[in-house]
Amino acid sequence: MSLLAAFLLAAQPPVIDVPGLAAPEPDRARAQYQDPDARLHARLELLAAAPSEERAASLAEEVRSLWRQRAGPAADLLLQRAETALAAGDLSTAETAYFHLRMLEPEYAEGWVASAELAARRADWEFALEALNTAVSLDANRFDAWALLGRALENAEAREAALAAYEEALERHPYHPVARPAAARLERELTGRAL
Repeated sequence: MSLLAAFLLAAQPPVIDVPGLAAPEPDRARAQYQDPDARLHARLELLAAAPSEERAASLAEEVRSLWRQRAGPAADLLLQRAETALAAGDLSTAETAYFHLRMLEPEYAEGWVASAELAARRADWEFALEALNTAVSLDANRFDAWALLGRALENAEAREAALAAYEEALERHPYHPVARPAAARLERELTGRAL
């Protein structure tokens, strides 16, 4: 080691005192950072108690983004490939990409939800139900999966179960744009039928 290198390693950085500028407190700096799981949990809590439809929509979008980030780059590439195919109307390529995503990341709820959405689009309600059950068993906070599960159950004429699924979605996202009106409609229908 050269004499200059030894000197540089031993030297302390100069302390510059600027009036009115305090050094950041280490605890405060640590408190501002949240790992993605902690951030997701915090956003889900805020969403469940959202005071307005606008705030809920904003939080739901952030939650969806955090969900998507939970897998690796290969999963993200497959999701992008499927979205590109869907935009081009190529359902077969999208279905293949989702199949590979489920094989690559079987514990990734996003892959199951996306697959169920495509199955619902194709009116393959049997697979949609299977995929959605898998999704909510992997992540019970998936309000999007609960809402689509409600729709699939309605399609299967299981109205009470559909209402329960919509209520699960609303417990997590009280302003869900699909679950909210569907639950209200089913409640009216089921109450009328009970009378």
